[in-house]
Amino acid sequence: MANEILVKKSLILSVEEGIDEDGKPIVKRYTYSNIRKAATPDELVAGAAALASLYEGTASYSTVNTNDLF
Repeated sequence: MANEILVKKSLILSVEEGIDEDGKPIVKRYTYSNIRKAATPDELVAGAAALASLYEGTASYSTVNTNDLF
């Protein structure tokens, strides 16, 4: 039976900074690595909101968990 262990957690913040001349949104992505593995969803939302306040534009976030199977 395979087991899975969390190796790394990252937070990805996407900020829509405007619209280009073709009418497409300009989106910049910022990746924050080494997020505490035990971080709760509420803590991630609070952290993402704090980081988003540093940027101009509309922000959204996602998390990426890297796991190892053994």
